[in-house]
Amino acid sequence: MKGVASFLVVLSMSGACAEDSVPLAGSKFIPGMSESESRNSHVQNQPVTSKSCIASTDFDHFRDETLQQYRASPAFTKTCTLGDTKQIPDGFGFATACRGTKTIITFRFTKDLVSQTIENLIEGHRSASSSILTMMRRVGDCPGQTPPGRDS
Repeated sequence: MKGVASFLVVLSMSGACAEDSVPLAGSKFIPGMSESESRNSHVQNQPVTSKSCIASTDFDHFRDETLQQYRASPAFTKTCTLGDTKQIPDGFGFATACRGTKTIITFRFTKDLVSQTIENLIEGHRSASSSILTMMRRVGDCPGQTPPGRDS
């Protein structure tokens, strides 16, 4: 999960997250090592790639851990606020508000893929606003992780 924290600096959520939905089935999220690719609408043809461990035990843990990182960050809480979390059928979303910016973050899950959408709205400079899409594909287990489906 610590590798995912770097993605959480600027995040977003689509309008579809504005309504509450049925909780995500736990079987749709399998923790493990992920290869990620991020694309920013203002930086065309320059994807950023990385590899990180998503070690959360299940969907609820991933969501709670993600939100706790915001709540526990003195740099974030000093100048920003965290909005309510909304469940969507395949994930969750939330919004943040900081001086001069609003960010909406969405996470969507399938068995081996997590997508994150970040909508950055910059007040006073709408042309600088952007969208970031990050796709995280599960490629294996984290170091020391018991493979899914096997008891410890």
